[in-house]
Amino acid sequence: MTPEVLAGATLNPKDALNGIKRLLDIRPDLETDIDSLLPLAHIFSASDYLTDWLIARPEEIDWLLDHGGFDAPRDKKKMAANLKELMTGLDMMSALRRFKHRELCRICARELSGESSFEETAQDWSTVADLAIETAIKIAEASALKKYGDPIYTELTCDTERIARFAALGLGKLGGKELNISSDVDLIFIHSSDNGKTSGPTSISLHEFFVRIAREVARLVSEVTEEGFVFRVDLDLRPEGKAGEITNSIGAMEIYYESWGQQWERQALIKARHCGGCEEVSQEVINRLHPFVYRKYMDEGDLKEISAMKKKIDLTLRGSKDTAYDIKLGRGGIREIEFVAQSMQLLYGARHSDLQTQSTIKALDVCDFLGFLSTPHYRDLKETYYFHRKLENRIQYDRNQQTHKIPNDIQRREKLGRLMGFDTSDPAGDLMNDVKKRMKRIREVFDLFFIQSEKTGSETFPYPLDDEQAVAAWLDKLKFDHPRTSAKALNLLRNGSSFSHPSERSVMAFDRFGPYIVSQAAITPWPDHVILGFSNFVESRAGQGGRDLLYELLDEHRPVIKLLSAIFSSSEYLTAALLRQPDLLDRLLVSDPVEKPADRSAYTLEFRQIVSEKSPVESRLGLLNSFRAAESLRLGLRRILGLTDRFGQMNGLTLLAEEYIKAIVCLAQEEIDKTRGAPEDVKWVLVAAGKLGRREMNFGS
Repeated sequence: MTPEVLAGATLNPKDALNGIKRLLDIRPDLETDIDSLLPLAHIFSASDYLTDWLIARPEEIDWLLDHGGFDAPRDKKKMAANLKELMTGLDMMSALRRFKHRELCRICARELSGESSFEETAQDWSTVADLAIETAIKIAEASALKKYGDPIYTELTCDTERIARFAALGLGKLGGKELNISSDVDLIFIHSSDNGKTSGPTSISLHEFFVRIAREVARLVSEVTEEGFVFRVDLDLRPEGKAGEITNSIGAMEIYYESWGQQWERQALIKARHCGGCEEVSQEVINRLHPFVYRKYMDEGDLKEISAMKKKIDLTLRGSKDTAYDIKLGRGGIREIEFVAQSMQLLYGARHSDLQTQSTIKALDVCDFLGFLSTPHYRDLKETYYFHRKLENRIQYDRNQQTHKIPNDIQRREKLGRLMGFDTSDPAGDLMNDVKKRMKRIREVFDLFFIQSEKTGSETFPYPLDDEQAVAAWLDKLKFDHPRTSAKALNLLRNGSSFSHPSERSVMAFDRFGPYIVSQAAITPWPDHVILGFSNFVESRAGQGGRDLLYELLDEHRPVIKLLSAIFSSSEYLTAALLRQPDLLDRLLVSDPVEKPADRSAYTLEFRQIVSEKSPVESRLGLLNSFRAAESLRLGLRRILGLTDRFGQMNGLTLLAEEYIKAIVCLAQEEIDKTRGAPEDVKWVLVAAGKLGRREMNFGS
């Protein structure tokens, strides 16, 4: 076989032939077995960077040809053996970097030859990263242990001493085992505890000990040497981002996310996966953060938060002068496909454990299986995700640059077109036409999820509500989890129970606003909760003869339906409060507009007026409790409707609790004075602790 024939077996013969000739110039002995050079020809066809790396290190060519294993994926055990061998002959920094480049050559050759699928390519490259991080942790830990001794911590619940451990969580594409060729690695460093110190003669706190390890791991992996770097390390996803500690204890992680975790952090933690150090530490953190990531209650507002994050990225791109297509962050790019998958995971992951996966592809597959995506949308998202990720790798193979943009240079575009399989007279033009078509389609799908206009739903029910079987089938198509139960509840809402006789006025009113209740329920993550919530709420007011008045209110004021739907879908606590005291809704609508923020002076005035009344203590205590319940509900609604954030809600509930306690103290003092009076020489105070002391009151606190 001639070099020309060998190059012709690749997708880009011109660059492949140039690389083969350069190789034979320095290694003419290889010309006798030129057929064996086909894997290298594929590398030369795609990557100027790896071509230069191999030509500068001709000894590596023998390793690749003898041990490369181009015909099958390489498991972690074989990769580890390769790294171990390198570390016996090179210093640790050089060994890690040589290991990375060897595996990169192998992975590139397999992908470009068609031997490797995208999943195999991403899996192998993620395994390379895992091994590099794991090895760096072992090196850093060994050095720290030798200098400072064992990190000993004492458990808070007992006096038992244990060895503290360190670990790294991978997020982003590393966490999903979907790492692209020139990606950085998103890491969060964690350790067992800060409660202790090291045992060596030079003793330091556990926090300082693990900070030193974390910094050394980052240096070993990311520092640029003559051999290059292993991976760029991105630690910005850790608690408090760049301003936060480089490593956090398990307890600190839990407190941070429980108290201050934001929507984007919940989305990022979907990908969290152990990738180095002590796996028990990683798993403990993942288990503790599971309720934060997969919340039981998510609503349409959370979708809007996800969409808002994407809009910020769009605004950043809009300010760029580079006109090249960004297949990751651009409109219709990889990020939007990931956003669709992750929004489904956040909304429905708590109920469907199969959605609790780090893999974007697996998440899309589950969404298709569960019916959350239509078949055309699923097909477009998955096929374009594969296409974009393959194109992304080919962009990055060329010069090992961390870019996701299709270059403007026509020759480089032609090269990309050929590498993507466009064997035509105009590979650059055909590539761009295909990319434009795909990105346009993905943006259309994305907009369906995140830029929906308000919909009022059907004006009428499709079936009589007493035909519960037909109604259940309809609700099932609307993705209700318990359509039969909800169908029965709708029938009760319209027609009442067997022993009740709703007025014609209320039946006609329900026929008008009932379909709107269903449409509002259908856009929440828990539609059955909404229908059952309305049914239970109506029953709770039945004793007051209030069905007609309530239905008149709901018929004339559709925002009230939206308000109640938000409560029933988002909070069991607020739902229970409303069912216990249904008159809270009247107070909320008439006296306490939800737009008004928490106001300490208003609470003080209200409680003082109640305390100063001349009625019995029990009566005044009931009024105090009633006001507190109503205000708690109002503050909860402000959070649900997006009128305040977590901190505003905690502050409002704290102010309310403080003024409530002051009022209770006044009542208690009054009762003491009536009976025996307080001793003159006794002084006392109330000291707040726990969530009240931290000013972090929540519902049920």
